[in-house]
Amino acid sequence: MAVEETGALRRIFGNTGFLVAGRATNAVCSFLYMAWSVRALGLSQFGVLMLVTTFGSAISSATHLPSWQPLLHYGNEPFVKGDLPRFHRILFFCMRADLLSGATGALVGMLGVALFGTSMGWPQADQFAAMVYMLTICVMNTGWSTGVFRLCNAFWLSSACDLSGVVVRMVGTGLGLWLHMGLYYFMMVWGMTQLALFITNSAMAWWLLRSGGRVRRFQPLRQLEAGDAPGIWRFTLSTSGNHVLGTVFNQFGTLLVGGLLGPADAAVYRVSRQIGDGIAKPAQLMMPALYPELIRLREKHDWYGLKHVTLRLFMLIGGFSLLLMLFAMVAGNTLLTWMLRVHWPGGNLMIMLLLGNAIMGLGIVPLEPLLTVVGQVSRVLMARVVVTLAYLPLVYFMAWRWHLEGAASASVLASLMMLLICMRPVIAWFGKVAPGRRPREEAE
Repeated sequence: MAVEETGALRRIFGNTGFLVAGRATNAVCSFLYMAWSVRALGLSQFGVLMLVTTFGSAISSATHLPSWQPLLHYGNEPFVKGDLPRFHRILFFCMRADLLSGATGALVGMLGVALFGTSMGWPQADQFAAMVYMLTICVMNTGWSTGVFRLCNAFWLSSACDLSGVVVRMVGTGLGLWLHMGLYYFMMVWGMTQLALFITNSAMAWWLLRSGGRVRRFQPLRQLEAGDAPGIWRFTLSTSGNHVLGTVFNQFGTLLVGGLLGPADAAVYRVSRQIGDGIAKPAQLMMPALYPELIRLREKHDWYGLKHVTLRLFMLIGGFSLLLMLFAMVAGNTLLTWMLRVHWPGGNLMIMLLLGNAIMGLGIVPLEPLLTVVGQVSRVLMARVVVTLAYLPLVYFMAWRWHLEGAASASVLASLMMLLICMRPVIAWFGKVAPGRRPREEAE
């Protein structure tokens, strides 16, 4: 059993390494294309760009059905056992979920721009361009292809596909700076990035299945049969609800800051949060690598293995968090000044607070997939509901009272609350199924 736990950890870190390499490239490039965009547009128009694209991402996430989770949860067994007809029905269900949620998101996004665009701090003249940008929500969902990469243990391919979006955005913003293009051009660049990601992810996932003999024909209307995936809609909607509330927490805070304090402050808040999240991203990328390994341990009923992997990850995340704080103290304000092209008073405090928010999120990295895998996703959803209901009025009040520092502090408090609420059912569950240490006979 100890060998299996070690193998699981090795695969988790190996797959996380592929994701980190891709995201590190993305993070380095994002510092460049964000700085180029600020230089081309100025801080105020860049703030409008961030508000529009953040709103589009928020609506996409809010309407998105995370189809990779049911694909892993229900598709792993038929995939491993070679039950291809059943696997195909689950796969095409996930494809339809992506298309349905993408179309729904585009409609909701356009309606949201029409109703609330002005109240979120966007000039009236930019409303039509923002509405056109919402059409890109149709191609923001790549859940089924993400699930295929994880089922096939091809995390490297997911990172390679992400490079297509980086290339499009780097080239597009570089040309925009050189040719002195305006806001609408940069909105088009952000939209073309999403289209490039959708095409490369979908094409590579289908190629991976075809080359492995896992699919033959494209049958998107193939329906699930009784017994294929009992409770799949309930599971999908529960994980989607959790994802939606996580999006409200991560994205709508920026929109509230924009509506209350204006586009320039929203740009500072958005970039500061991006720096904090970017510094913590390597550890956050463990979450997608965790799901396949936790599912394997679950199907073997290796509860002590699950406990050991979770505890080891907690210890590693704790050590990593200390290094992150030291790095932010040294370089955080420099990064913010370089990206915004202006010195913002209190920038170092903003970076430290929003990095603290990201570090609290790191504590949830092993907890959320564990609760999902063992059938307690409703606990995560309930925690998100409680935290979101507390966060929205809290961030509004603290931003009104203490401006950007107040908004950042509200994020830290909400993330701490989420961590503590999720820890409770995990401790109780391990106390029931894996108390103390592994018995000697199991270890042997």
